[in-house]
Amino acid sequence: MSAQPIGVPPSRRFVIQNLDDAKVWNGKAFVEDWDEARKYATASDACFDMADIQRDFYGALPRRRFVCPVEIEVYGKITRTKLARYLHRATTLNVKTHEYGNGPGETLVLPVIHFGLVREIEDVPMLSKVDNWDEEDEFGLEDDDEN
Repeated sequence: MSAQPIGVPPSRRFVIQNLDDAKVWNGKAFVEDWDEARKYATASDACFDMADIQRDFYGALPRRRFVCPVEIEVYGKITRTKLARYLHRATTLNVKTHEYGNGPGETLVLPVIHFGLVREIEDVPMLSKVDNWDEEDEFGLEDDDEN
């Protein structure tokens, strides 16, 4: 699936398209008629529904949750609310599922950015806080992380 833009700014909207057969989501099923497609204000909004569709398909598998901090540098004054709203509208989390699938093996990986939880941190890069960071290990993970 992909969040496909339709229209032109300022009237641009997004639809969910099944890339296998080019059908679009109407809120209940994938259909051929693009006029019936549910329209979303942002790609992020469409992605929330795409995640729900995928959860329904993979729902019988056990679920785990992880957190991966994303650091955002801001120059100038802005409130957390304005920053969160800006990021929600302007940011797209792109997972290359068409190249790498839905996850490794028989898994579904659904990353979500919770913009409403944005918090200011002290002015120290997040990487300097990672205790087990080893420059030889580009991910900063311990060796026994395969569980």
